Amino acid sequence: MSNRNKRKKKQREERAFLEVEREREQTLRLRKPTTKQRMLYFFIGLIMTSLPTYLFYSIYEMDLLKSLPLFGFVSVICSIILSMGYHNVSFFLKHRLLKKTGVNFQKKRTKKKVAGGEREERQKKQLESTITTQAVSLSLLYNSLFFLVIVLIFAFYITWIFQAPANYILSLSVASSIVTYISSTKIQ
Repeated sequence: MSNRNKRKKKQREERAFLEVEREREQTLRLRKPTTKQRMLYFFIGLIMTSLPTYLFYSIYEMDLLKSLPLFGFVSVICSIILSMGYHNVSFFLKHRLLKKTGVNFQKKRTKKKVAGGEREERQKKQLESTITTQAVSLSLLYNSLFFLVIVLIFAFYITWIFQAPANYILSLSVASSIVTYISSTKIQ
């Protein structure tokens, strides 16, 4: 009798362990951005980091042609950093929305596929796609606005003492780093 109870207890523990492993694998799958998402994050980040170029060209009177390599290099580096922040917030929101909707995406293996099961699977995929789109859109909006506000604060209030090229480099690099750092601390 005690051996039977021990065996049942061991089986329950193994099932619980496997369930935790499946959840961890699902979380890791959601954590990795797709190539399409990476390209979107980089492209939007490049646009957002290029917007302050006009600010420094018109207000700080930086020469556009002489400063083009500086603008390009800083914009590309900061857009890479900013794209990491986009993904962090997107992952956080997607995970939170999936939990809120209560959708279970674990696939159950059965010998026969029932028509209702296939329809349910399609609905789950459609819901996951909708949630992903919402999370990515909100992430882009939130991080872009946050980035631009930080750039303006740094450009006009904190680093205004420096010359225009140094101000540009500091404003954009610090703003993109702050956005990515804050978005990564949300996840933990």
